[in-house]
Amino acid sequence: MKKEFYQGDSFWSDDSEYKRIDYPINDEIIKQAEVILGVKLPSSLLDLLKIRNGGGLNYPYFMLPDGDAESIPYGGRANIDSIDPIHFEDDDISILSSKELLKEVKLTGEFVVLWTDFHYWVVLDYRNRSQDPTVMYIAENFSASTNDTTEWEYIKIADTFDDFLKQLFRVPPLDPKQLKSSYSRKQ
Repeated sequence: MKKEFYQGDSFWSDDSEYKRIDYPINDEIIKQAEVILGVKLPSSLLDLLKIRNGGGLNYPYFMLPDGDAESIPYGGRANIDSIDPIHFEDDDISILSSKELLKEVKLTGEFVVLWTDFHYWVVLDYRNRSQDPTVMYIAENFSASTNDTTEWEYIKIADTFDDFLKQLFRVPPLDPKQLKSSYSRKQ
């Protein structure tokens, strides 16, 4: 599988499937958000949010380290389809919704949610720090969870958000000219 890694250009996707509202962003909004969250957001994340305040990603994949839980794709490809915007509206998900989202599934910790589908999470991990967070992948361990409890696996993806950006990649579409002709039907 050929991987094209993010090199600092074209981070945000223009894919029309990701419907989003364009929320304004500026330094004052960012300062207010950091006060509410009680943390300093990574400058490279803020630079990306100033280009577009959230949305789908052109480089949505990263590799998980090796591990041993069968229900988690350890050693395999995981994804972050989008990054939530920063805004103060109550009727739409935002990075500022992190505490409520985490509380809803009984996840505890000083995390800022970048993306979730409620079974898998990509978060900035601020436990024991208020700046320079690590990037964590939190995955529901389906084999250890019960009807009454949800067990979570915490997997560090990167030491910094900058390191995380270097791990993001996309898989280019297959070129039909490069496919082997030996895949034709034999009679």
